[in-house]
Amino acid sequence: MFKNLSYLWMSLAILLVQIFLLDELSIAMWLRPMIFPLVVILLKMEWRTIWVLLVGTLVGIVMDISLGGAGLYTATIVPLVVIRRWILYLTTRRSIEQGDQTALLSRLSKRQLMIYTVTMLAIHHTLFFSLEALSIAHPLQLVATIVLSTLLSAVVSWPIIRIYTLKIVSK
Repeated sequence: MFKNLSYLWMSLAILLVQIFLLDELSIAMWLRPMIFPLVVILLKMEWRTIWVLLVGTLVGIVMDISLGGAGLYTATIVPLVVIRRWILYLTTRRSIEQGDQTALLSRLSKRQLMIYTVTMLAIHHTLFFSLEALSIAHPLQLVATIVLSTLLSAVVSWPIIRIYTLKIVSK
């Protein structure tokens, strides 16, 4: 129960940082860090897909209401729920067994965890900025936005991921 409460507080903190700090930053046109997908990326792999889908939908709705996304945030975070097990397997070669109740993310090496996280963030950013633009009139700008924002998001996310794996999962 304590782990779930810790995860809940961490998720709330991530959403608040995203809404009140990162969304208000005007670094550059091509730099838009988004860390809110961490709420879904860091969910326990042992959870049933329906629960993760409900959490992902709730996070998307909260972001859409808070930032006026008109469904864009929900539309880009829900696919992460569906593919997260496949991406974990493709990036780390670890599968989730039916009876596995151990914290899989805490057993990954730092390198594997970073590859998994950056891949998931890259997929999210690609979906988000492609749907936001709804055009390929400026493909270089779109690619630059996706790549630079993904890298910045990964850099901002890494301390949060380390805190999660060291403090919350290991308890």
